[in-house]
Amino acid sequence: MSQVETTPHEIEGRWKWPDWGRGPYDALSSVMLGPPFEGYLEIDTEIDGEPWHLKVGYSKSGFAPRLSDGINAERLYEWDIVGRGRGERKASYNIGPRFPDMRHWESGERLQLPWENQVGEVDGVDVEFHMSNLEPERGLELLPEFFGAIFDHAGERIHSEYFRTEPHDASRMWAYERYVRIRREWAEKLSSAGVLQKVAHYLSDLEGVKAELHIDNREVINHQNRLFLNPTSAGELLPGHTYGRKFEIYQLKDPDAVSKDHPSYHPKVEVLVNKSMNDGEAWAWADRHEVTEQIEETLLNALHWEDIPLGPDGSGVYIADDHFDAVARDDLVELYEDPTPRLEAKSDHLLMTTLRDMGETARDVTETVATDGGATVDGLADELGKHPATIYRAIEDLGEVLDLDQGDVSFRARKYREELRALVESAEYAIESYADRMQHIMGLADHVAESSPFQEWLATNGADLEFDENGEPQQMRIDTILSRLKSDSFENVATIASEALEKWSKSGNDPTALRGLELTWKTPGGGTESGFVGAIADR
Repeated sequence: MSQVETTPHEIEGRWKWPDWGRGPYDALSSVMLGPPFEGYLEIDTEIDGEPWHLKVGYSKSGFAPRLSDGINAERLYEWDIVGRGRGERKASYNIGPRFPDMRHWESGERLQLPWENQVGEVDGVDVEFHMSNLEPERGLELLPEFFGAIFDHAGERIHSEYFRTEPHDASRMWAYERYVRIRREWAEKLSSAGVLQKVAHYLSDLEGVKAELHIDNREVINHQNRLFLNPTSAGELLPGHTYGRKFEIYQLKDPDAVSKDHPSYHPKVEVLVNKSMNDGEAWAWADRHEVTEQIEETLLNALHWEDIPLGPDGSGVYIADDHFDAVARDDLVELYEDPTPRLEAKSDHLLMTTLRDMGETARDVTETVATDGGATVDGLADELGKHPATIYRAIEDLGEVLDLDQGDVSFRARKYREELRALVESAEYAIESYADRMQHIMGLADHVAESSPFQEWLATNGADLEFDENGEPQQMRIDTILSRLKSDSFENVATIASEALEKWSKSGNDPTALRGLELTWKTPGGGTESGFVGAIADR
């Protein structure tokens, strides 16, 4: 199975070089200050066949010059080199001096900069970078090329090794974003299927995590739907992940203002790692490959969990733009099982078995806490006419579902209260039947055991079986892509339907009930199709 290659969007950080002292900074200052440039320069150049427009200017730093600098100025300058390439490709560099005992230009107080602690009491240069639509390594390669082009234009020689060595180990990154662009119809399916909502919902019941879901569909679906995850949240979803991140589906506010043939008519799906989501900590430039891996695993796994094809070849899912090529990658990203259904099944099963075995008092306690949102032991004793000791025993029996903290009673998981409250408020409420209702929610009728061959088939194929109020199968849905063509690269729907009938029968059920069932599945073109299981299997 092929997978699409992601592309970088925004990258920010800081490189540090003590290799040549202040040489690169001082050389650029000597060329740019005074005639003919007077501190500003614009040139066009070509690097590896790509045209670049460069602007060079200065900004005033907060640093006082040393006496040995021999300049008549209150503060040192920092140099800004801004390069613009094809499309939205951009590379910006701010080059500043570093040296021991740096002082504030106005107060004269010594500045506590990281340089001396990280690099040492030596002279050097500090380069803050901001890249758009460039790989990190390409941004590093362009800096010496831009530098050389400036000196060529000035007719001056420059040390050829400037910025061509690896930055110091103290160099850092603090923002890194990658994306893919997908067809609008698939993005809407991604939004309606709710991978962001599902992840946020299940993380809400875990201790030690922090996640925020922001949905903005005011102008258009997927204008800016974002899920923020702290490092612990990311580790709960994907094994070994350690960086906080933002997962975002981004659509233009008015995408219909552009032609349907224009890439921006379709949204981006992107993942950003930055220091604000990592407790304010940047990470080493040397760790960029690890961060790239975690970004790409997050992005592709989220699509994978909603059964969106990952391969760009012939799927029609991915839309190329000026920087995203929509091509297959050479090295495959690790794919993991969707954690959200597993968490749902675990919590549903726990609630179902607990409620099935509860006594009368426990049932009354559960119903009261569900409708009130919380209670106290004394309050429950008064309301139910029971001794507090009886209430305590009931809560102990419900220890997996209810939480007791200094006499206050509440549900351990918000999900439990939501499910129970919906049942309590329904017209046909009967808590004795709750376990059976939960089985239906989980896609398990009484005559389909949890460990049956058919239940295993449901899990393997990502299928969902709905039952009517009598517990009879009513409709089946498969959220994976199937094809009627045996020659297609996708699984054949007739084969899947035949397997369903076989596993259903092996589980001790009448095949007639399943043959007349309507089956709905996703098609390779991005739509859905339906048919009766028996008719599909017989083709």
